[in-house]
Amino acid sequence: MKENSNFDVTPEQQEHAFREKVGHYIICFQDQCPLHEQCLHWLVGRYADPMPIVQKAINPRNPSLVGEHCAMFRKNRRVVMKRGMTRLYHEMPGYMEHRIRGLLILMWGRKKYFEIRRGDRLISPEMQEDVVDACRHHGWQGPVVFDDETVDWDW
Repeated sequence: MKENSNFDVTPEQQEHAFREKVGHYIICFQDQCPLHEQCLHWLVGRYADPMPIVQKAINPRNPSLVGEHCAMFRKNRRVVMKRGMTRLYHEMPGYMEHRIRGLLILMWGRKKYFEIRRGDRLISPEMQEDVVDACRHHGWQGPVVFDDETVDWDW
């Protein structure tokens, strides 16, 4: 995973991004968690409106979400995210395209696959590895081409 000082943002830019995310991101209120100051769920939660009675939040009673091995932990870092896969299959044989597409749909689901392919959903570094692995598994040794890239938080 690529991390770089070029990915740094000002505190104002970070606050703006977190305020935009707070309405549709699972937030965390676990101030006692040892990871909270590095976790996107907690950092975004700092901007949550305190007035709603119900919030979309992480369950503090779930034992897998406590401490240094929290399953929901998302490190506050920016990474290279790819966008779109409309050129992925251009150079490969049709039978490979069919198999690779089928495997990615099986992994992600049909709707998510087509959102990713169109560029409506960013492709995380882990998902980029899934695409490369699917291509290599089905024998494609050529370049794995995405349409574009951007730097964003690994939400």
